[in-house]
Amino acid sequence: MHPAAVQALFGEETKHLGPVLCARRGWTMHRIDFPLINCSFNASGRTPLRLTLTCDNWNELPPSIRLETPSGEPLRVLLPNPTGVFHAGPHHVTNLPFVCMRGSREYHTHPSHVTDYWDGCRGSSSYTIGGIITQIWNAWLKGTG
Repeated sequence: MHPAAVQALFGEETKHLGPVLCARRGWTMHRIDFPLINCSFNASGRTPLRLTLTCDNWNELPPSIRLETPSGEPLRVLLPNPTGVFHAGPHHVTNLPFVCMRGSREYHTHPSHVTDYWDGCRGSSSYTIGGIITQIWNAWLKGTG
């Protein structure tokens, strides 16, 4: 896809990640600047989670999603999580824990999932940028502390 088209699609999808939605969900958007989104999830009684989504080549490729500490450093140790979405890893490319779900570049490039093609879900409402962030947030809410 042409770089200008990728950036325009990114802008169209991220314009919905506004202050009202973020306040209602406990999200903090630290940065939304093509091709990056850096956000945190916060809720009472929960350990905050910060993410950086790299959406270069959106939506030909799913975003690469890096789990981070509240200060924005790469998360290197992940406690067990019963949802199965947060994988302790390490991922063979990043050597870090990763988001193991459809819609994450790390999932689709992991040797266990290379036959689960991004094209099979790309473009559906659950796999927009906002849909992917929402799925990760829901998994975080269901996890342990």
